[in-house]
Amino acid sequence: MNRRALLLIAGAVFCGLIAMLLVNRYIATKEKSIFKGMDLTQIVVVSKDIEPGTKINRDMLTTEKIPEKYVHANAISPDDMDILVGQTLNFPLKQGDPVLFTDLGEERMRLRMEKLSSKVTKGERALSIPVDMVSGISNLIQPNDHVDILGTFMNQGTGEEATITLLQNITTLAIGSSMSGENQNGQSYSTVTLLVTLQEAELLTFAQERGRLILILRSSEDIETLKAVPKVTFSDIFEVEYRMNIQKERDRIEIIKQGRSVSN
Repeated sequence: MNRRALLLIAGAVFCGLIAMLLVNRYIATKEKSIFKGMDLTQIVVVSKDIEPGTKINRDMLTTEKIPEKYVHANAISPDDMDILVGQTLNFPLKQGDPVLFTDLGEERMRLRMEKLSSKVTKGERALSIPVDMVSGISNLIQPNDHVDILGTFMNQGTGEEATITLLQNITTLAIGSSMSGENQNGQSYSTVTLLVTLQEAELLTFAQERGRLILILRSSEDIETLKAVPKVTFSDIFEVEYRMNIQKERDRIEIIKQGRSVSN
């Protein structure tokens, strides 16, 4: 075999090795992205159904592993399990439900919850935004609710107005100055404090100076976020096909009546 052939073979082998390394690196990067926040962490859950007003004992508690990204800001770690014993439960819990600090009625737990910084998870921030009866959902938002945030803005270049979805599945930390419990008396409030990342805080701070923000309430069990939600412009309102497509999506929503699924 001549020298040139050997060089070609060596070059081909070298290129193959480089390609394999690049592919492996790409796969590793993708896997890291896909499984981000999916590392399991232990939290305290109840081992059976518990009624409100019940004093918690050790037999009512156990632990469960769930992905980090789904751990509630007020979830309790196994290290703090012992301080739950003897505490009074404010709200009913079903078997397997996580125990939250906001579920407890004992004074030292209440005082701990009143310190806002203790509710802010690592890597996130507390940000208050102004709301009114419309943008704040008629003063019906509660601490620990989940909301999406819409904004209506005018494009300074084209003069076009549009409504867009800014953020999805954001947790509320407080309503007005209340950080725990329910707004049982329907008291009015002018601010809602949200749990956000630093980038989300920047986006909301800029957005509220340039347009109008609206909060929309979502189910606490609904953690799905939609990708590439299209903006809505003035022309969309008069577009028949656009409105028909929206109605088609509405028709796909399952309705449960008296325990049975019925068509919409």
